[in-house]
Amino acid sequence: MSVIAMESFGHLPDGDITTTELESNVFSGVTGGLHITDLTGGRKYIKSRGAPALGNAPMLLGGGYTTIYIGFRLHSTSAPGTWGEGLFLVKDGASVLGFITRDSTNHINYRLGSSVLSGVVATSTGTTTTGADDYWVVKVTFDNAAGVVEFYKNGVLDSSTTGVDTIAAGTQADSVSLFGSGGSLGVSGLTGLSDIWVDDATNHGEASVFYRPVDGVGSSADWTPTGAASNWECTDEIPPDEDTTYNASTTSGDLDQLAQTGMDGAVGSVLAVQAHIRVRKETAAAATLKVGLFHGVTHSQSAAMALSTSYEQRTAIFEDVPGGAGWTPAQLDAAQISYENTT
Repeated sequence: MSVIAMESFGHLPDGDITTTELESNVFSGVTGGLHITDLTGGRKYIKSRGAPALGNAPMLLGGGYTTIYIGFRLHSTSAPGTWGEGLFLVKDGASVLGFITRDSTNHINYRLGSSVLSGVVATSTGTTTTGADDYWVVKVTFDNAAGVVEFYKNGVLDSSTTGVDTIAAGTQADSVSLFGSGGSLGVSGLTGLSDIWVDDATNHGEASVFYRPVDGVGSSADWTPTGAASNWECTDEIPPDEDTTYNASTTSGDLDQLAQTGMDGAVGSVLAVQAHIRVRKETAAAATLKVGLFHGVTHSQSAAMALSTSYEQRTAIFEDVPGGAGWTPAQLDAAQISYENTT
């Protein structure tokens, strides 16, 4: 039977997260450092805090939407130059629906086409505040004649434009990409673009991602530790140390459950919990593993996932506490992360 090595949990630090940290330590294969968490109810996507980079993979929306919300934080030091500044490009496949910009007078615009020179459909009444954080939300309903564009600044409706054409080409939004004038989002005094989120017409609002490392013994420890005294000590290092410390299993059904760090009152509500592990198999034979969360006496697990001979991330999203509905911070504090050999 295949030997499975579970080396470390992915590194996702709290607060502001750099592109390098995201791409190299947690979400390998996601270019540009954007991590989008796909939730099946309400909010569709969450991005962790931290400044993104141009050239990233688009935020794929998992289907076409006639209305979307795009939320983001701006921290500017000056107004853009004459041509303005690109922020987001909304597309339907290869077709460009529209473009969100900040113009030379610090207003937020929605334009048809994919250029800062494209025609302006709607403009915010308010402007970005130099030297301060502003949280903006742009709502767009896509239609060739009855389109709607709404701007929200710091949680308050700023302006609304109705009965306009909001579609340059295509029909529905299926992706959102970062887009900057001059080849950079750092030009013209834009020093901060972060806290980005996108959803459809429900449950919109700002969100952040917090990392919760394992820090103690859980309810099960079937896997064999190497390089440290206990299973959790083999999986708590930041960054991962590959084969220096790890847990191994050769028996189907072996289960580890590990305690994890509490939030210390930092979170008022929990939208979802995503469990990350870093794992590989040690033989050519097929091997699988389930990722899970344990709370109270109830265990929730992912489907069995195939493994590679190289260390890779395996993740699972849990929108509900095991055996219940939704999450409270206290339930998250008491939950244990798990992984099971299902080969």
